[in-house]
Amino acid sequence: MPSEKSVSFRAHLLSNATDLLAEVDLHCARTAKLVVSIVSHLAAYTEEGTPLAPSVFICNSITQLVKRAGIGEHVPLSQLEDTETAAGKVLKICAPLCSSNWRIYVERSINGEHCHFGVFSGSTDPTALTVDEIVLDGFEAGFPIVRISQNVTNKVEVRTNSGSAIEFRFNDDLDVPDLHDRTHVRALSKVIGSTVGTQSESFSGFVERILAESVRDSHGTLIAVISDKDGALPEVLKDAVLLSPPLDLFERYRLHMDEESSVVSVGRLQTAAELVAGIVRSDGVTVFDTLGKVIAYRAFVPMEGQQVTATGGARTRAFVALQAFIGSGLEAIFFRSQDGRMAFKVAPKGHSNG
Repeated sequence: MPSEKSVSFRAHLLSNATDLLAEVDLHCARTAKLVVSIVSHLAAYTEEGTPLAPSVFICNSITQLVKRAGIGEHVPLSQLEDTETAAGKVLKICAPLCSSNWRIYVERSINGEHCHFGVFSGSTDPTALTVDEIVLDGFEAGFPIVRISQNVTNKVEVRTNSGSAIEFRFNDDLDVPDLHDRTHVRALSKVIGSTVGTQSESFSGFVERILAESVRDSHGTLIAVISDKDGALPEVLKDAVLLSPPLDLFERYRLHMDEESSVVSVGRLQTAAELVAGIVRSDGVTVFDTLGKVIAYRAFVPMEGQQVTATGGARTRAFVALQAFIGSGLEAIFFRSQDGRMAFKVAPKGHSNG
């Protein structure tokens, strides 16, 4: 007998969202429904055919949220709205405004029945911690914070300031026990800043912030890191576009610190960060060294004569091919596919590359 049915994942989304909110003592069915609605909208959100992926923060006080961020401002954009049905209006009005340092906020009423919304920003200093890093760093009783953000099309993460997160996947990916995306970018950034000296940790954090945003906005990424001891590109990357001289990101970072974040140093570092972001989003392999320099980009790995068994596109096959050079020309390699999958390989400690 023919049959017809409609299947909704709303109950599953709502159950998981409710459990996550409970971890920050946010026991509110209206807020949970708002989270589910924003998640569903953000999975593949567009305005006039243009994909948009703003981050949305839900809090009890936008004034306190901005205060917690340290430096910033907020712009209210609504009257009192019903919380349960506000998602569409929130994104329609705010999403086009959220580029660079701007994010959406939703400020709940005491009982969660109503809300206000608008946009807010944090510090524009490129070396400063992002709003996300600051406000999600630790749970404060009575002040729950929920961030909803699209990791990639059809993958939306909900994270709270308790440190817990759920990635909702609107595709056929297998469930995984935890999220590795930021871990891979962090590990890559540590290799890029591994030989800069005493400022290695803070510089690596700066690199991580640049790469996290650049990688997220790209249609796929391949990054290789070579040792600063040699500086020569391995033969497999010889067709790259060389930067002569290399773009010394660490030198600009060091000057910025020495000049105590002067207007000139902020501009100098910001333009470098923007250029690095563009380079990383280009096709081919971007090459850094362990002294924080961008050496080359648009390198394409030749496949002729190489025994590479890998399913997927050209980036996947190139990443597999590059693994043979780890420890003998390459310190590390990083890969992100167009659908958001990430992988990272690093040379074992104690190896000699030079």
